[in-house]
Amino acid sequence: MLRSRIVAAALLLAAAACAPAGPAPRSALILTLDTTCPEALGCYGGPAGLTPNLDRLAREGVRFEMARAVAPLTLPAHASIFTGLYPPRHSVRRNGETVLPGAAHTLAEAARERGFQTGAFVAAVVLAPEFGLAQGFERYDAPATPADVEEHLAASRPADEVAERALSWLRARERGRPFFLWLHFYDPHFPYAPPEAARARAGGDAYLGEVAAMDAAIGRVLGELEREGVLDDTLVAALADHGEGRGRHGEETHGAFVFESTLRIPMLVRLPARAHAGERVAEPVSQVDLYPLVAAELGLPLAPELDGRDPLRPDAERGAYFESYFGTNSFGWSPVAGWADRRGKYVHSSAPEFFDLAADPGETHDLLAERADDVERARARMRALCALPRLASTALEPGFVDLQREIESLGYAGVGADDGQAGEPEPLAASTKKSPHRMVQAYEDYMHGRKLHEEGGPREEACVLLERAVAANPENHKAWFTLGLARQALGRHQGAADAFAVAMTQPGGERIPAELNLAVNLYNLGRRAEALAHLEHALSDTVGPPGALELYARLLEESGRPDEAARQLARRRPSQP
Repeated sequence: MLRSRIVAAALLLAAAACAPAGPAPRSALILTLDTTCPEALGCYGGPAGLTPNLDRLAREGVRFEMARAVAPLTLPAHASIFTGLYPPRHSVRRNGETVLPGAAHTLAEAARERGFQTGAFVAAVVLAPEFGLAQGFERYDAPATPADVEEHLAASRPADEVAERALSWLRARERGRPFFLWLHFYDPHFPYAPPEAARARAGGDAYLGEVAAMDAAIGRVLGELEREGVLDDTLVAALADHGEGRGRHGEETHGAFVFESTLRIPMLVRLPARAHAGERVAEPVSQVDLYPLVAAELGLPLAPELDGRDPLRPDAERGAYFESYFGTNSFGWSPVAGWADRRGKYVHSSAPEFFDLAADPGETHDLLAERADDVERARARMRALCALPRLASTALEPGFVDLQREIESLGYAGVGADDGQAGEPEPLAASTKKSPHRMVQAYEDYMHGRKLHEEGGPREEACVLLERAVAANPENHKAWFTLGLARQALGRHQGAADAFAVAMTQPGGERIPAELNLAVNLYNLGRRAEALAHLEHALSDTVGPPGALELYARLLEESGRPDEAARQLARRRPSQP
């Protein structure tokens, strides 16, 4: 394991190397801004007056102009922020599937080992403690994991509630000890439902209204620290986990692609005593670079295995790795990964690309054939990264299917229940699967069709979009499943059965839900024997939802097996009130 190789001598040397020049700050406040684009903030050229508190951090601290996410997904990004490692090394590649290994040495653990009081207040179940980020935190406050996602229990908290919980912790803390506090704000994540006053301030733009509401909550926390007289002794870092597509490159939300619209993030650091106030860093930096910066300023030991480098130290060869394994399971796509530096941005998939971001910020002109030297240089950096030691992948414990489905209900259509990183393709591996960046239209059709279906829009239009999506991307088992639901809602039981039959046999698909829906549609077609066979298969090792179990029992009785029907119904009774 990585940590086992850090000997005492190395720790002492690292601690000396990262000691700050001036007096060490007493505390640190880390603010992670879910789904926040740089252009949503005034300090990055966004609407004036909408984000005064984040703009203040930029004015009194350092603004990183070209900061990037390691992946356009919440859990992998946060794992990198708190470990200083890129996803291939910490092993968390998607939301809701794997756990940050216990062998990771997090920033919170480093702080706690040095006597800091550590607290975390997170806003969404995508960062539930089951996923491993609670390591090092004495208090890890997250929304309760829903017992039954069918009840649509709240999966996230508004910014004001996160701030209020954090303020209570701050007021109750031991004043003689420094603190390390992390606040995660989820408001700008889809679906957007800002307070009306915030929406009005944003000119009716719901997304920007959410950003404004988040900023106001951040202002409450900064105000409390200022009233206590400790703000100027506290390092404050604010950075997004990823951006939001907002329709660019056919992506309304985030996760599927690695365009700058979802990779580029705001990153602001206000240092104690306002050191470096007003400074702007134009070099490309990554989320992994926050760990060494914070460690240096707090006087914490700096492990030699980190991928991150202190972003306040000039480095002409600095670059940033990024990836998305979002669609490898659900949509049958190749992974997409890459490297960005001053020379440009290399994107590796089954259809590699190279973009000169300075000349082509919209990433519309592929220069792969013209920039062979830059491409090879980027690939060399990726190979070097992938050759470094890795933490062993840790799968989510069995029994958390409801948690995974709740995460998917937040808009992460690629969540699946696979066995983690086992067999995961290497970032530079060759692939014959479709490149995500070649599936922009198919993905847009799928997401639009899914939205129409889930929000009760025109069902026929939803079916047309979903049919177009599966025609272009037949490996997308999520699209097949949603198409089955849309056809079922229209009473088109044969078409629904056909779609569910494909969905249940697709690699990476959720067989049981698809097979249960297949059985329901076969029953409605009068094909009772086939329906019974599929119900028997699907429910062989799970109780299933009440409706499916009741239909199973009914068909057993009709087939002359009343005793078996009674036994099946009895399986459900112990869990009922």
